Amino acid sequence: MDFAKAVNYIEHKNKLGQRPGLDSIKELLRRLGNPQDKVRCLHVAGTNGKGSVFAFMQDILTESGYSVGRYVSPTVFTYLERFQINGTYIDEDTFAKVLTSVANEAEKMEADGYLEPTAFEVETAVAFLLFYEKKVDFALVECGMGGLLDGTNVLKKPYMSVITQISKDHMQFLGDTVREITIQKAGIIKEESICVSAPQGAEAFNVLAKTCKNKNTAFFHVENKDIQVLGMDVKGTAFTYKNEEYFISALGDYQIVNAATAIEAATHIEGVSKAAVQRAIRKTKWLGRFTVVRDNPYVIVDGAHNEQAWISLKKSLHKYFTNKKIIYIIGVLRDKEYHKLADILSDTMECAITVTPNNDRGLENTVLAEILTQRGVRAVTAENTEAAMEYALDMACQADVIVVCGSLSFLGGYMCDMK
Repeated sequence: MDFAKAVNYIEHKNKLGQRPGLDSIKELLRRLGNPQDKVRCLHVAGTNGKGSVFAFMQDILTESGYSVGRYVSPTVFTYLERFQINGTYIDEDTFAKVLTSVANEAEKMEADGYLEPTAFEVETAVAFLLFYEKKVDFALVECGMGGLLDGTNVLKKPYMSVITQISKDHMQFLGDTVREITIQKAGIIKEESICVSAPQGAEAFNVLAKTCKNKNTAFFHVENKDIQVLGMDVKGTAFTYKNEEYFISALGDYQIVNAATAIEAATHIEGVSKAAVQRAIRKTKWLGRFTVVRDNPYVIVDGAHNEQAWISLKKSLHKYFTNKKIIYIIGVLRDKEYHKLADILSDTMECAITVTPNNDRGLENTVLAEILTQRGVRAVTAENTEAAMEYALDMACQADVIVVCGSLSFLGGYMCDMK
C-alpha cells in the first residue's frame, strides 16, 4: 500500500479504541519473527517525563556514536513523528512499506480467528520491525499508558527499564492510588536486568525497589539530594549531579530531574563517556515542554496535562517570570482532572482563553471557561487555536507572558517554526 492507504488503514484501526492485554500484539509480533527480541531496547514507563528523558537519552547515545531508533507517543507535529531514527522521522514510503508487512500478518491473524489488532498494537509492531530492519544499535521505546498491559510490554529482557516520576493519571485504567499505578508501571521491569528510576515518593519507590529485588534486577535511582542547581534562566539551567557539572537548554524546573535520570541511565551503558553526556544534554530540545517559541512577549508552550505537571509548570513560571502578567491559552481532554488544573493555576492567571482541542476526547471550551470563571479568573473562549493566539497577542504587552498548556493534542501549530 502507498502512504495514503497506510494512513487510512491506521484510521480504521483507531476506531477499535484502546484494549488492555498483550495476547494480540504478541501473536502479531510472533508472525513477524519477534523483531523486538533482536534489538537492544530501553523501555520507559512513568507518568511525566518519558519523552524528555528519552530526548536526552537519544542525544546521549547518538553523541556516543550509536544509531538510535525511537518510538514516541503521543505526537505533536506529524503522525510520522512516532517513528524516528537518529532524531529524524521516517519517510512516508518507508512507513508504508513496513506497515504493509505488518498489515499482511494482521489480516492473517484475523482470518485465523484472533482479535483484530488495535492501531497502537499495529504501530508498535511497525516500530519494532522498522528498528530491526534498520539495524539500530539501541531502540528507545515509550509505553503508551501504564506498563504491565501496555502494548509495548513484549520485551523478554530489555537492555534497561527506565521509570520516570509517577503520579496520578489515567486512573480509570491504572488504579486510584499511587501504589496501584506504580504496580502497573513496574510491569515493564524484567528478570535480571537493569532498572533506573527518577526520584519517587515513598509509595512508588517501595513498589519499584521490591519489584527489582523480586526479579533480581539491579535498581539505580536518582535522589534529589544528589542534584544541586547552580543557575537558572530562560537560556538554560546549570546544575550538578553527583558532583559533576552539567548545563541543559531545555527549560522547566522538572527538566533538571529528567536530565539527571538520563545521566544516571547513561552511566550504565557501555561506551558512553561523561564528556559525551555533557555535550549531548546541552543541546537537547524537547518541543512542547516549557518551550519558548517567541519573546516580546514571551510565548511558552507546555504539554502539562496532569496534576504533577501543572504543579511543575507553576513552579517554573514562578522561577522564570516572577511578578509577570500571565495570559493562558488552555485546552484539555475530558478524561483529565481539569478541575485540579483550575485549582492549581488559577491564581497565576491574568486571563485565560479556552479552546476545544481537535480530539474526540476534547473538553468543550465553554465548560473550561465556566470552571475558571468560578475561581475568579477572567475567562473567554476562542473558536480555534489561531484565534486564541491572536486574542492573546492583542491583550499582551512586551513584558507579559503567554502560556499555552493543557494537552499535547493542540500544541503543534504553535511550534511549527521550531522543528
